[in-house]
Amino acid sequence: MQTQNLRRALAGLALASLLAGCSGSDSKYPLVTGTLSSVTLVTDEPVYVQSLKKKGFTVMNFPPNYDEAFEVQAALWSVPQPAVRAAVLFQAPTAAKPDVRVLVTELAAEGREAEASTNEEFFKNVLGSEVPVLPEGIEANDAVRVQVWTYLIPSVIEANKRLRANNRAVLFDPVAITTPYMGDHQTMTIRAPDGTIIELVQTATQ
Repeated sequence: MQTQNLRRALAGLALASLLAGCSGSDSKYPLVTGTLSSVTLVTDEPVYVQSLKKKGFTVMNFPPNYDEAFEVQAALWSVPQPAVRAAVLFQAPTAAKPDVRVLVTELAAEGREAEASTNEEFFKNVLGSEVPVLPEGIEANDAVRVQVWTYLIPSVIEANKRLRANNRAVLFDPVAITTPYMGDHQTMTIRAPDGTIIELVQTATQ
């Protein structure tokens, strides 16, 4: 009898260990492996676009005939559709990312704030990166705000699964769109503690 009880106890411990290993695999950090691609700024100053040109940022011209994509991007980024249609994309003076997208629209009231340590922990645990910084020559202020940080990732579907499995809120579930900048791609969004939107993108070439 004692031998049977011992065997059952050992079997139970082995099963518990196996289950613990399985459950732990889904919470392994970082949850997503991403590379910063672009930053989307919002401003209520139309002249801001001209100021970036003077600082050496180069405009990337794309055809403005992607109506369905504009609608989806407006929802993804929580901005008015007309601002997305009139967006201006810039390449920074250096080869380093991120590229810069400028949306001119009325600014919403100041949103949430977060302690620096909280934001740092989020980017480390979720994206395996430091808190992103703007290209040299750009500063966020009352009239120019960071709306979206866009990261390229291997799999949007897998990212969505891992984020939800680890109780990370998803703002916009994966959707497939085509834009002249990214081509065919899948995209989704989450939100950082400081309120900025994090867009996760899987391109067709990945």
